[in-house]
Parts: sequence; C-alpha cells; structure tokens
Amino acid sequence: MHGLDLNFIDIIYHYRYVGLFILLTFGMIGVPVPDEFLMTFSGFQTSVGHMAFGKTLVVATLGSFLGMNLSYWIGRRLGIPFLHKIAPYLHLNEKRIARAEHWFQRYGDSLIVIGYFFPGFRHFTAYFSGMSELHYGRYAALAGTGAFLWSLTFITLGRILGVHWRKITFVMHGYLARGAIVLAIIVILIYLYNVRRGRVSKEE
Repeated sequence: MHGLDLNFIDIIYHYRYVGLFILLTFGMIGVPVPDEFLMTFSGFQTSVGHMAFGKTLVVATLGSFLGMNLSYWIGRRLGIPFLHKIAPYLHLNEKRIARAEHWFQRYGDSLIVIGYFFPGFRHFTAYFSGMSELHYGRYAALAGTGAFLWSLTFITLGRILGVHWRKITFVMHGYLARGAIVLAIIVILIYLYNVRRGRVSKEE
C-alpha cells in the first residue's frame, strides 16, 4: 500500500465519518482516492467498535452520492460545449455525438448502478449522464441505488474480513480495475458497432 493511501486511512481513523464523507465525495468527482480501500477499512473499524456500522453506511452512501451528483452537473453544464470543441480532434461529428447520447440513454440505467463497482468507470458514467442530459430524477434514483449497494458491499466486506481486510481488498481492487478496462472496451465496441450499423443502413 502506498504512503498516500496510508495518509487517507489515517484521515478515516482520526476523523471517522467526516473524513469518510469528504474523501468519498472528492473521489467520486475524479480525485485519486482509493474508495474501495477506505470503505473496507471503515468496515473493519466497525468490527472493532471504532465506528458504527449503520452510521458508516449512511455516511458512505451520502458522500458517494453527493460526489456522483457533482460529476453529473459538471458534465451537464460543461461537458457538451467542451465535447463539441474537441470533437474534430476525436473525429466526431454532430451525428456521432447524437448517437452516443442516444445509446447512453438506452443502456445507461444499468451502467450507472453497475459502474460503481469498477474503479474509474463510475466517473465516466456520472459525467456522461450529465453530458447526455439524462433526466436528473432518473439519474438520482439510479445513482442513489448504486451508492447504497456499493457502500453496503465494501463496508460489509471489511467488517467480515476483519484484520485481513487490506490483503484481500488489494487483490480485489486489481481485478476490479481490470474489469473496468474490459467494460470500457465493451462500451466503446458497442458504440462503434452502432455507428457502423447506422452507416450501413444509410447506404442501403
């Protein structure tokens, strides 16, 4: 575990709920925070009585939910104009951008919830939800559900693992990171397939 990770854990240990809330909020908007490590460590702290399980779960859910909401609104307010500015460099035209937005509106519900469990990918889903102007009420419900399930999973895992939380979480984080890459590749391939299919339909 890196020194920076240890510093984050030290913040949780000393500031408990406030530290967890702030770190998860910033982690959800893209700041390099080891979210899974922090929640698993917090779960371990509940097993030794330093933190309460119920309160930890509520704080983690609210912190990650707030961060995902900030990412959504950043994407909604700034994402589309920025995307249009860099579109020529990415070989994207108005039609392709519209296709991407349509595709996300069609499949985005599952990705918002599942994406929480893949480091890096959850940031993509939050920003792109805003960029595609997914209805906020719908997004908030999905983001809230994902935040609760994600927090419950890792806090419970830390509580069950006890003193072994660090070793097992480190291994798991590696697999989840690889899974995020695979999932991102799948997303891109599906998008490219839809673009290609659209071209073929147009030619016919």
